[in-house]
Amino acid sequence: ARLLFEVAKLIKIAIMKGKSMETAWNDALIAMARASRAHAMYLMLNCFVEKITLEFDEKVIPNEKNVMMDLALLFGLFWMEKDMSDFVEDNYMNEKEADIIRSSVLKMLDQVRPNAVALADAWDFSDFRLRSTLGRYDGNVYQAIIESSKKDSLNATEPGPGYEQHLKRLIVNGVGVYTGTASRL
Repeated sequence: ARLLFEVAKLIKIAIMKGKSMETAWNDALIAMARASRAHAMYLMLNCFVEKITLEFDEKVIPNEKNVMMDLALLFGLFWMEKDMSDFVEDNYMNEKEADIIRSSVLKMLDQVRPNAVALADAWDFSDFRLRSTLGRYDGNVYQAIIESSKKDSLNATEPGPGYEQHLKRLIVNGVGVYTGTASRL
């Protein structure tokens, strides 16, 4: 609610200073975007949790529901951490609770990690379509990365493009050698 009041306050102050409604509106667009994003995050998280709790009971096995709830919790905690200043400013949390949010994000990442590949695979995008060398069923990730890098046009010549023109003079002439810092004060 504070974010909406902030928008109204910015518009009111600008109009009182003699600005037109259009200019006042434009001056408040950043605050409007913050309020819109906060509301959108609330709606997404609310719909996410609601969908899991109402519809997953009938159609999904409990383990899948637990994984989805873990994702919903991670989603909510991530956005709370990202916009933590708004929660603190509105006294929804204090410094200790903010620390709990940060540590909870890390805990939830650890909890979601074992299911990350399965969750990504659930979208059924092929590795070819994603242009991914990481999602390999044969487990040869590092060999695939090296082979993929050899096919990249930037690696077609040795040394790569731009070396002669940009990098060689820095390396050969010693321009790029660190000589320490000197105060300019």
